[in-house]
Amino acid sequence: MSIQIVTDSTVQLTDEELATLPITVVPLIVRLGTQEFLNDGVQITNAQFLSHLVTDEELPKTSQPSIGQFLEVFDRLGENGDEVLCLNLTHFLSGTVNAARQAAEMSDTKVTVIDSLSIDRGLAFQVITAAKLAQNGAPMETILNAIELHRSHTEIYVFLNTLENLIKGGRISRAAGGIANLLNIKVVAELTDGELRVAARGRGKRFIRKEINELVDRIKTEAPPKVGLTHVDNLTQTSEIANRIKEALPDTQVTIHEAGPVISTYTSVGALAIEFYTD
Repeated sequence: MSIQIVTDSTVQLTDEELATLPITVVPLIVRLGTQEFLNDGVQITNAQFLSHLVTDEELPKTSQPSIGQFLEVFDRLGENGDEVLCLNLTHFLSGTVNAARQAAEMSDTKVTVIDSLSIDRGLAFQVITAAKLAQNGAPMETILNAIELHRSHTEIYVFLNTLENLIKGGRISRAAGGIANLLNIKVVAELTDGELRVAARGRGKRFIRKEINELVDRIKTEAPPKVGLTHVDNLTQTSEIANRIKEALPDTQVTIHEAGPVISTYTSVGALAIEFYTD
């Protein structure tokens, strides 16, 4: 009997990681007007979605996978007696983990559902570690302890040109974001205990550059083994940051990711996330 790892499509995994590790991804749902797509990179690509995000008057809508989606996956993976560990994005940003929990109660498969209190590459850090341990035959308790270590040692910072979409989508309160929008102030948000909170505010691109430079300098000092960079149509700046980190820390794994529709919807064009794990 093996342990199969399940997660949702807000995770950022490389093609190699998906091909070599026992990971199944359940897609969230994206709605553009009356059209509905699975956030799986197939029904609608990141590039196609981005064109809608820029030109459509109505903000795209996202929703969690259905209980039925999770139930089908859990039942299929458990057909031969395997156990399932399901890791989902933080409940502060989506009801996905609750849908997974309801499906777990309905499934004949033994399923453990975990709220990662994370998202994006931060979620991936937990998922990859769980999958590698499962692949090597580690028991569930060992995997859960490793996940907890990653959760408590991962930092996520998001650099935003606007909070407008986060507020419209209900992912951050108007009280937290109202002043920033009123004054057209750039924002640094931090994921703290699973909740996205405004960490710093300032005017113009110079402020953002300063905040990024300070964070990169700290990363160089702390030398984390894993760094993930995710962007929304901001590859040039993201690549420059990646090169700086790689040059200073050649042994650190640095990955670059293009944000998918769910994350792009709320962070808007130009956003950049820096995520890293410290031992």
